[in-house]
Amino acid sequence: MTNPVKTALLQPRHGILTPIYRELRPMEHYMLQDHLIRLSPETRAWRFGGPVSERIIVNYARNEGQPMPIICGAFIGDTLRGVVELRFDRDKPRHTAELAISVEDDWQDIGIGTRLMALALRCARDNGIARLEVNFLPHNAAMRRLAWKFGASFSHQTGLTKGIFSLSGRNFADVAGSKRPQ
Repeated sequence: MTNPVKTALLQPRHGILTPIYRELRPMEHYMLQDHLIRLSPETRAWRFGGPVSERIIVNYARNEGQPMPIICGAFIGDTLRGVVELRFDRDKPRHTAELAISVEDDWQDIGIGTRLMALALRCARDNGIARLEVNFLPHNAAMRRLAWKFGASFSHQTGLTKGIFSLSGRNFADVAGSKRPQ
């Protein structure tokens, strides 16, 4: 687990509770399943690159036989409403992770995705991850904008766009807000 991350707060908005951002402890990873099930079918399709059933989500959230992911969340009260995951693949280099992000429909467009992305990049950097990859559908403009905002370079494959974050750049720690010395 990373060093404790300072609680990051958005400016309060009238009628909206302020999200609290933090890394989930492994014993809290069960919250991921509930969050993903609450996503609308459209948001779920954006997140997974196509339609997925609740059964697939349950299996995905179990993470059986896979390395332990780093999961950070945005909590509104006690409920996880936004998630960014850093997942590791045994077939990829050790310092590479895949990034995935999701925010429940009623909580989109208020900056939660941006704050989660910043937190993910800081966690990645603090855990020695040198490269992050995010795969998304070419027409997912929100993910493209978010990845671009944080300095991703892009490659395109049939039916898929890949954003690549190189965390080894000299100025990247400043962009990600890392406190780790360079």
